[in-house]
Amino acid sequence: MAAGRPKKYTAKAFREAVDAWFRSITVEVQEDDVINLDGDPVTKMIYAVPPTISGLCIKLGIDRSTWQNYADEEENPKHAAVCADVRLRIEAYLEEQLLTREKSLQGIIFNLQNNYGWKERHEHAQTVEIGEKTRESLAMNLSMDEKLAAIRAAAEEIGTVDDEGGAEEYET
Repeated sequence: MAAGRPKKYTAKAFREAVDAWFRSITVEVQEDDVINLDGDPVTKMIYAVPPTISGLCIKLGIDRSTWQNYADEEENPKHAAVCADVRLRIEAYLEEQLLTREKSLQGIIFNLQNNYGWKERHEHAQTVEIGEKTRESLAMNLSMDEKLAAIRAAAEEIGTVDDEGGAEEYET
């Protein structure tokens, strides 16, 4: 067991201090005529001050290294559960901001990518090269019967249609 300075907060005191901080920055707003599908009035929790790990550390009187120590599940499993809850609450706030804020999203995106493991994914469309006959047929305005006849003719040309006009069985 490593010797060192005792923790500033017991697990219980840490949970209570964190919950008190969230209560101190949260406002509950209720619209008069808005009810949910259960018939209950809808309330919205709004942060008067955006929740941040740094802001919480200042309020608790601890530095980031102490926070990171508390968040270490192997060394401090009871404190780590509280830290995980705080991270989830802040991530939920950032996600809500990402979906509802109309401008200045770069900071939120940066935070989510660098502190919460979000990744930006780029999907690339595949390019398909088409032949000259296909390009010509796309340019024509053909009826459905003409298109089917062109498909049959092309299939016959490459040998995939039997004598009755159906597809041949063949291996690729």
